[in-house]
Amino acid sequence: MSWERVKKFYRDEEGQGMTEYILIVLLIAIVAIAAFKFFGKRVSDSVQKAGSTLSTEADKAVKEGTKNVN
Repeated sequence: MSWERVKKFYRDEEGQGMTEYILIVLLIAIVAIAAFKFFGKRVSDSVQKAGSTLSTEADKAVKEGTKNVN
């Protein structure tokens, strides 16, 4: 192997861009998983509470609406 081929090999950046994108996607995935583990229960509880409140208010509105019809 000649010295010029060695220099060319170390200067060759082909494929480096793809590796960087893979590392960024991997980092984003790790952060997303960590956030889900940390906030998952809180978010689930909040969504469940909001859904329950909406359901209760909708039931009240339907009952009041049927009272006003009669």
